[in-house]
Order: sequence, then structure tokens, then C-alpha cells
Amino acid sequence: MNSAPYKVDLSAHLADCEMNYLRLQKILPNSLEDGQCLRFQMGTSQLGITVIEQAPYTAMLELRLNRASGASWTRAELQVRMYHDAALAEVVASKGGRPLRPRYHYPNSAMYQRDEKAQRNRFLGEWLSYCLRCGHALDTPITSVDSL
Repeated sequence: MNSAPYKVDLSAHLADCEMNYLRLQKILPNSLEDGQCLRFQMGTSQLGITVIEQAPYTAMLELRLNRASGASWTRAELQVRMYHDAALAEVVASKGGRPLRPRYHYPNSAMYQRDEKAQRNRFLGEWLSYCLRCGHALDTPITSVDSL
């Protein structure tokens, strides 16, 4: 087992957050309001992006990836904070809204990897890239998320 402490690569983290912000800017319309949701179809999966909170310099989004019911894992959720003044988008929580720390000691009770937050931000980038490449919007923004 590697005994060296994990160190956050700040340059890589900021690069991931910058790219995620740019990807979200391409996907989201300029006029989304609190509670509105966009849905994208990507093969057998559907990505729902809900605006939880909109402020002058930040926005909080919830992203839900729903897969076909026969898949081994059918749902994934991320909460993303967009910082408009810094042009960054960072995963702040996932599944249940529990905040993610920059690093974890391993092993831990939740069994998070030492670089869990970095992995979630890269995963967000993969979702958004796939959505931009292969997805298409199902409709205009809606105000109800019951259909997700």
C-alpha cells in the first residue's frame, strides 16, 4: 500500500473545472431560472439538468443520468456549482447532497478513493462531452422534474 499522502493537483483540478464550465455553457440556454430542467437523450440514457439555484455570480445545478432499466446501475446524480465570475464548474456533492472533500484518507468508512472529488469532476466532463457529441435536447426547458 502506498503510504505517501495524496496531494491535490490544483492545476489539473482547475483545468477540469474550466472545461466543465465551457461544456455547460454550450449546453445550457442563457435564460434558465430556478427549478427549470433540460433533458437530453443519449442513446438509451437520459441526462436531466435542473437549476436548483441561480444567483448573479453562481448557479447550482443537479445532473441526473438515468439509464435503461436493464442496466446494472440505473441512476447517477451530481450537484454542480457554476462560478460565473471565475468561469468554473465544480462537482460539490453527489447522490444525497453530501459535500465532497478535496481528498480523503484511505481506507475510510464511506470507502471513498483518496482523489474522489477529482474523479467526480472528470466523470462530469465525460458526461458533458458525450452529451455534446451524441445527445439531443428532448424539449425546451420544463419546470417539473417529475418525469425524470
